[in-house]
Amino acid sequence: MIKLYPDAKLPKFDCIRENDTLYLTHHSDRHLADLAEGLILGSADYFGESFDLKRDELDGDSTLFTLTKQ
Repeated sequence: MIKLYPDAKLPKFDCIRENDTLYLTHHSDRHLADLAEGLILGSADYFGESFDLKRDELDGDSTLFTLTKQ
């Protein structure tokens, strides 16, 4: 991967899937959890998917999104 700014710290996701539940842990030094949530919801709307979304702040830089299929 080539970065426009070599010192930039990019956000990342860790994903775990268990049956009908997807756990997405979002890590961002810039606190972009609101943006991540909007992208998750927008993608679901675009692809016609429905699920329950729960959001838990883990610490200052990490957020856990729990998506459960309806």
